[in-house]
Amino acid sequence: MKTKTTFLVFLLSVIYFPVSAQQTVSWDRLKDVTWSQKYVASLSGYYQMPDFGKQIELLDNKPVIIQGFYVPVDVDGTIFALSETPSYMCFFCGVGGIESVMEIFVKEGHRDLKRVRTDRYIQVKGIFSINRDDPEHLMYLLKDAELVKVIR
Repeated sequence: MKTKTTFLVFLLSVIYFPVSAQQTVSWDRLKDVTWSQKYVASLSGYYQMPDFGKQIELLDNKPVIIQGFYVPVDVDGTIFALSETPSYMCFFCGVGGIESVMEIFVKEGHRDLKRVRTDRYIQVKGIFSINRDDPEHLMYLLKDAELVKVIR
């Protein structure tokens, strides 16, 4: 009886209290997006807005690791973009769409990302967040980001 109870407690803990370990996310997983016309009050008009697939929804506010090409955005190096493709290939030209770029917010005190050169392929970790309604930012955000390694 004790073995059954122990197993049941273990099973319930896995179901109701999942481990928040970082998982590696691929760009293919982030492409599960459809688009629909919605009114955006801050822009006073209708725009194509993303509807995220279940696999993306499960990542929201979870720690993740992702690889991509470093693209600087601001002068002080606290915000940059991570792209599935190098910047010379244009994020939104051809097969790439807005789902192939992520806005990265560097964790306070971490300056190692300032030293990365444009278009270096890197691995970063942080808290993944879905941007559902702020047109001033990309639809995927990585907060408290830290450099894991420069791959090439």
